[in-house]
Amino acid sequence: MKILIIENEYSFIDTPFEYLNDLYFNNSIEYTVIPKSQDLRHFNSIVNFDYVFLDISLAKKSELDGFGILRRIKDDNLDVKNIVILTGNHYIKEKLIEKGLPSDYPILTKPIDFEDLLKIIRRV
Repeated sequence: MKILIIENEYSFIDTPFEYLNDLYFNNSIEYTVIPKSQDLRHFNSIVNFDYVFLDISLAKKSELDGFGILRRIKDDNLDVKNIVILTGNHYIKEKLIEKGLPSDYPILTKPIDFEDLLKIIRRV
């Protein structure tokens, strides 16, 4: 399984991902972590991941925030599997609707609860 994590503060959320990989996948998950949107050199490569965990509010140094990345996925009509929103914001669904973006993505609230992460991964 290949997972892309677009998160500028990965060190604050890495533990649940590491436990998941160790306890349930025998360390077979391949993680790619990028802290800002411009580090995704070939944007279309995002379709090659089984999951994309996307922080909505990326660092100020990021060209696109999470909303911008979702907008680009929508505008480019990319077939991205299993996008999961990472956020500390409890009103994220409303903000997605405000911006004309799909609001049916699973949402993981930070700090990430291991059981919530496991439920999302097991859905596939």
